[in-house]
Amino acid sequence: MKKIIFTVLMLSCLGTVAQRSGKNDTNSKLASLKHTKNKAVLNQKIKALENGSDQDLWTLIQYYDKNEVKKNAVTRMLLQKYPQSKNAQMARITSFLKIKGMEDIETHMQSMIKDYPNVNLDLEKSFVANMYANEMNPAKTLQYLNSIDDAGFRLKALVMATEEMAAINSTKAMEFASGELENVKKMKDMAALSGPLKVDPKSAYDDFINLYGKLLFKAGKNEEAFRYTAEAYHNMKEKDGELVENYAFLSSLNGDYVQALPILAKAVAAGKFEQKYIDQVKKGYTKLNPGKDADAYVQGLKNIFIKKIKANISSMMVHEAAPDFTVTDVNGKKVSLADFKGKTIVLDFWATWCGPCVASFPAMQIAANRYINDPEVKFLFIYTWNNVPDLLNDGKKFLASRNYTFDLYLDPRDPDTRHSAAADAFKIDGIPAKFIIDGNGRIRFKVSGFEGKAEAAAEEVVQMVEMARK
Repeated sequence: MKKIIFTVLMLSCLGTVAQRSGKNDTNSKLASLKHTKNKAVLNQKIKALENGSDQDLWTLIQYYDKNEVKKNAVTRMLLQKYPQSKNAQMARITSFLKIKGMEDIETHMQSMIKDYPNVNLDLEKSFVANMYANEMNPAKTLQYLNSIDDAGFRLKALVMATEEMAAINSTKAMEFASGELENVKKMKDMAALSGPLKVDPKSAYDDFINLYGKLLFKAGKNEEAFRYTAEAYHNMKEKDGELVENYAFLSSLNGDYVQALPILAKAVAAGKFEQKYIDQVKKGYTKLNPGKDADAYVQGLKNIFIKKIKANISSMMVHEAAPDFTVTDVNGKKVSLADFKGKTIVLDFWATWCGPCVASFPAMQIAANRYINDPEVKFLFIYTWNNVPDLLNDGKKFLASRNYTFDLYLDPRDPDTRHSAAADAFKIDGIPAKFIIDGNGRIRFKVSGFEGKAEAAAEEVVQMVEMARK
């Protein structure tokens, strides 16, 4: 899934997909093929497409979507006749999606380089670089980035690879970006579009600086972060919310409260309850409103958000008996519902392959941290629905690589039935699935999926816990 998302995003953001007129033409020809009942006429149309343009061959590839043999034959035809085309490029990228394991992906890439010596393979190389970034292998990531011919596109690919690393480990991503900083600075004044992918180096430079500033900010390197954040803030016409908030916070550290306070106050009212934000809002409010109660102002901002959250979740409250379940902790001890009698527990069923599960983890870490010193509330992160041979070490490695400090529990699949007992007990049909159970063993909230900002999602969990323990 991650590979597919990356491919689609990269192709769309670089404008390498077919033009709308080409799409419309493909759609009409594809529809014509599907609605042709006369076999002789159908064969004539197929023959004409086989002898046509790269777009015609792409139409045939879509037509043969469920016929792997014919689809592969037309794909080979496309790659041989029109290797420089965008559709051939898409076919080459798609070919990676069937391959598992970085060693085989690299072998496939090297074969491609030999097979297409006169074709620009920058996009394909960046794809492999991104896959190595996902493996947290900076040396191999850099090897493929450095093999990219177009300097502007290399910078764009560098940003994407760094973002991939940052989603896993922001500290290592910052170290990786720091090593490339001097090379990136040389691109600052390269204004012209270059290479077949037509990447704007200036835009790519701004994207890198923006990302680098965020990584520095997250690491607490405020002075250095302000330098790059300010540059990105003043250079970029379209500013993302994180950039705006970071710039406001860093500006407030320099005493610029007039512009910063409204933005920081809005962030707190939207659930950003980190102490450093609270402190800056108090300082700014006191500076701009001498004699007024800053604590009351901040509490009012918090209440706005908490009231909204409570209103949203109150209708979600249930009162169902929790099923008995058994999971295993990291020490091999089996625990069940009875072991948590009197405590409010939060069950989070997840798996490493589940994108929404992983996306919810920053929020869940915030929520878990709120109760780190509360013995009456327990979070159980239950690793389920996976067939890996060593569930324990796989789960521990995954969480450790991302710096999560969750209490890991295991719900292994039965090798014969392919079912996971705890997940089955709760009749789960999709993950992530979260259950808040009160001290009497009653389910008070059950939530599936994930969306929204981490702060808001974390506060939802916190308020569910608070309502469940009353």
